[in-house]
Amino acid sequence: MQYTILELTFFFFVYAFLGWCLEVAVLSIRRRKFFNPGVLSGPFCPSYGVAIDLILIFLAPLQGNYILQAIGCMVIANAVEAISSRLADKTAGRRLWNAEKRAALGSLPGFCYTLVWGGAAMLSVCFFNPLIYILCQLMPRALLLTIDIALAVLFFVDLAATVIALHPDRKESKLTGQVTGSLRRTSGAIGKGLSGRIHRRLENAFPPALDVDGSAAEKRVFAKGLNLSKLFWVFLICSLLGDWIETIFVWATSGVLMSRSSVLYGTFSIVWGLGAVLLTVVLLPLAKKGDRYVFLGGFLLGGTYEYACSVFTEIVFGQVFWDYSWMPLNIGGRTNVLYMFFWGLLAVVWIQILYPRISALIEKIPVLPGEILTWCLAVLMVINALLSGLAIARYSQRQSGGARPTAIGNFLDNQYPDELVEWVWPNMKGTG
Repeated sequence: MQYTILELTFFFFVYAFLGWCLEVAVLSIRRRKFFNPGVLSGPFCPSYGVAIDLILIFLAPLQGNYILQAIGCMVIANAVEAISSRLADKTAGRRLWNAEKRAALGSLPGFCYTLVWGGAAMLSVCFFNPLIYILCQLMPRALLLTIDIALAVLFFVDLAATVIALHPDRKESKLTGQVTGSLRRTSGAIGKGLSGRIHRRLENAFPPALDVDGSAAEKRVFAKGLNLSKLFWVFLICSLLGDWIETIFVWATSGVLMSRSSVLYGTFSIVWGLGAVLLTVVLLPLAKKGDRYVFLGGFLLGGTYEYACSVFTEIVFGQVFWDYSWMPLNIGGRTNVLYMFFWGLLAVVWIQILYPRISALIEKIPVLPGEILTWCLAVLMVINALLSGLAIARYSQRQSGGARPTAIGNFLDNQYPDELVEWVWPNMKGTG
C-alpha cells in the first residue's frame, strides 16, 4: 500500500500524540500525578510517529506475513528509539533518557521492552491504522493539507524553542515563547485531564485501608457480582472457547480444519460470546427455580437468538453464515429444534456448572491489571469487529460487481482480499 506525503504526515502527528497519551497514562499510574513524558512543550512524542511511518513504508511488502512483520516492527521501533535518544543527547549535551539500555537485547528487561515495542507497533498497523487511514480519506484534501501544515508549523516552532532552551546562550524570540507557552498549557490541560481520570480509577480500585469512621475498608474484588466488566470477560472467554469447540467439532466430524472465527484477528466467535452473556443475564435468576426452568428458557432463548443473528447478518452484510434448511424441523433454515434442544442443555450446564467457576476465576484477577486489561481488550475487540464488518461489506461489493474504485475501497481490497475473507469465513455465501 502506497501512502501519500499528506497521509504519512497525518499519521506522524496522530501516533506522536497517541504515544504521548500512552506515556502520560503509564507515568500517572507509577507516580500518581501528571508528568509530561516528552522533551517538547506540546503533546507529542515524535519517536512514535517516526516509527509507524517507517514501518508503513518499509514493511508494506511483508503484508500478510505476520511473523516477519512482527520482527520488522521490533527492529524499526527499537532502532528509532535508540537513534532518537542519541540525537536528543547530542543536542542537549547530556543524557535525557536511557533508551539504549531499555532497547538492548542483552538483558531480560531490554528484551521484554523490545517485545512490547514490536507488539504495540503490530497492533497499530493492524487495528488503528486502517481506521486512521479511512478518516484521512473521509476528509477533503484541502482540510487534510491545512491540518498537516498547522501541526507541522507548531511542531517545528516547539522543536526550535526546545533546542534553544537547552542552550542558555541562545535567546528565544517573543513569538516562539508565546507559541511554546500555548502548547505547554494545552499539553498540561490534556495531560492533567487524562491523569485525573486515571487517578480516580485508581482510587476506586484501591480504596484507603480505613474508612472515614476508622473501620477497616472492604477489600476490593475485581468484577464482583454481575456487572459490565464481568459480562465482558464472560463474552471474551466464551467467544474464545466457542470458536475452539466449533473448530474441533468440525475437524472431528469432517476431517477439515477450518476457521470458525467471527472476526479477522483472533479465534473469537461473537455468536458464542454474546450468547453466553444473554444466557447469563436472562437465565441466572432462574437458577434457584430448578433445571427445568433453565432448560426451557435456554431452549426458547437460544433458538430466538440464533434466528435473530442469522437475520441480522443477512440484512447488514448481505451474507449467510449458516443454513440449516437441509435439516428436519428447521425454522427458515436459520435454526432448528435439535439445536434449540442443545441450547437448552447448554443453558443448564452453563448456569449451574460453568458460570460459577468462570465467575470465581475472573474475580481472582488483580484489580488494577484487570481494570487496564478490560479497557484495552474492549477497545481492541470493538475495532476488530468494526474492521471485520468493513471487510465483509467490501467483499460483498466485489462479489456483486458493485465495487467502485475509491481510495477507501482500494485500501480495503488491498488489506482484506478475497483469499483472506474466504479463509476466515469459509461458509459465508451471498444472498444474491
